[in-house]
Amino acid sequence: SIDATIRVIKDLKRTFGQSAVYGLGNVLVKATGLILLPIYLDALSTDAYGMLVLFEVITQFMVGVFSFRLQSSLLRFGSEVDEGEAVKRIYFTATASMFVIAALIFAAFWPLGPLVNQLIFEGEARVSIFLVLFASVALEMLLLMPLQLCRLKEAPVKYTAFLSLKLIGMLGFVSYFVLVEDLGVYGAILGIFWANAVTLLATVPMQIRNMLPRFDKAVAIEMFRFGTPLIFTSISAILLSIGDRVIIKIFGDFSEVGVYGLAYKIGSVVNLLVINSFSLGFLPVAFKKYGTPGFERFFAKTLTYFCMVTVLLTLGVSLYSKELIKILSKDEPEYWIAVVLVPFIAFTFVFKAIQFFISITFHLTKRTRYDAVVTMAGFGLNIALNFALIPFYGMYGAIAATGLSYIGMGWLTHRYAQRLFPVQFESGKIAILILSCAAFIGAGMAINGFDLWVRLIGKTAIACGYLLFLYKVVAGKAEKEKMHKVWTLLRGKGGVMAMLEEMRK
Repeated sequence: SIDATIRVIKDLKRTFGQSAVYGLGNVLVKATGLILLPIYLDALSTDAYGMLVLFEVITQFMVGVFSFRLQSSLLRFGSEVDEGEAVKRIYFTATASMFVIAALIFAAFWPLGPLVNQLIFEGEARVSIFLVLFASVALEMLLLMPLQLCRLKEAPVKYTAFLSLKLIGMLGFVSYFVLVEDLGVYGAILGIFWANAVTLLATVPMQIRNMLPRFDKAVAIEMFRFGTPLIFTSISAILLSIGDRVIIKIFGDFSEVGVYGLAYKIGSVVNLLVINSFSLGFLPVAFKKYGTPGFERFFAKTLTYFCMVTVLLTLGVSLYSKELIKILSKDEPEYWIAVVLVPFIAFTFVFKAIQFFISITFHLTKRTRYDAVVTMAGFGLNIALNFALIPFYGMYGAIAATGLSYIGMGWLTHRYAQRLFPVQFESGKIAILILSCAAFIGAGMAINGFDLWVRLIGKTAIACGYLLFLYKVVAGKAEKEKMHKVWTLLRGKGGVMAMLEEMRK
């Protein structure tokens, strides 16, 4: 009924509103790479930027795997006890454990710098860079703990403040070492190290106030038991997202890695702004509503709206990717091939978004082992497809491998999820959203050869046309009534304020 749909829409407004708030800090972290792009593309050649992309891959892998997901264990076990000494003892135990791991990782990997240089970088990187790299990895692992403490203490302002400080630090230090000191890739790694150091130092007063220096061995064991199985999920997920760049380097060169890395950063904006941010806001809502009357309809409707937001952003990124890349890369035409790659990369994240959402079923039903099975299967398929396609089709083969992997993971996830928690999703609407997005992206790519103003006018018309298409074809009666009411309020007395007041109802 319309009334039931309106109630669902109100729940959805709450869900997406919380996602926006909780996702702000996550956006700040992920957006750092995009904000630094003009600096990198102005100062680094495609080969040098490709090398930096691989250094970022190494950092992401090491932090994701060797942290043993202690930050997740902290949130899990810290949430079970009352505020006070118990939380402080758990935080000290988790942080002390992370410190020992970070110190051991640094001590073990620093001497391996020359070997890593030969195996991955063919001896082209300066050896001193690895000292800074592994030290930065250790600091980033330690920084996970105070950030998770902010979430545990429900202090989003502090969480966002610390990440804002890290963003400012990276902009300042990287700009200085890369642009002023002209240290190239080494300067970028050095700037990231100092940004991590300054941010970690700023968290020390808060950490001291929330620590009770008593190491709880029993809690430490339980934390590692909880976090260790998640390592396999982390490894598979990380390698799934970064393996293509490593394989491109095997069959190509640093220049190709650099171009692909640029296209991937822009194309993955959908992952940054929608998927990651949505997970922070939706999971608490879903956990509370799970098992209540009408939850199945709420869950199904949320996927439809989630897909709608995803395809809208995918279309926007794809349409204006040429203009954005031209601005970022300035006079470096070697990067301009990324214009063709971005729409395809962005479109693969539509399938990732659907697979991610359906996988929430595993968390709702406490069957997370299925998540690990799907992720590991997706990683295996992705690696096989990359080795099969990249030698013949290069970067396009990598994109195809990623898209096919997410489709396969989505199919497997849906199959398992329906056994655990059957839900009748709006498959017809979702299919229309996917196919129509592809068609409108194709129309935008077709006018990329025209002059700037013709392109901008044409692409804006395409974007507006897609919004009209969604209203006429996809939106239901209740959604149309709500949108009509908002439009009426916008045109009437009070304008935006009246609309915001209506959206809060």
